[in-house]
Amino acid sequence: MSLFETIEKDYVQAYKAKDAVRLTVLRLLKTAVKNRLVDLCRPGGTLDDAEMLDLIIKEGKQRQDSIEQYTSAGRQDLADKEAAELAVIQSYLPKPLTEEELTA
Repeated sequence: MSLFETIEKDYVQAYKAKDAVRLTVLRLLKTAVKNRLVDLCRPGGTLDDAEMLDLIIKEGKQRQDSIEQYTSAGRQDLADKEAAELAVIQSYLPKPLTEEELTA
């Protein structure tokens, strides 16, 4: 199953479970995918897994930047919201290698 199909399936599950944070993040990812497809002149198509990973990494970086800005501005409530969204986004990224795995 491709990453795009996984996001579609999880979106339906989050909708049925009324998981607001996950639903919001998945809706955002689906919209970002559609925008990327329009930019690539492939409306109605799909992105391959490498393109999806690039898109998810970009969205994760945006959340990380927002967390830093909200924290420095003293808006911990907004930073917590962004952190919850970042956790959902990171669940779709591959697990990073540990130091031992990198040296091996």
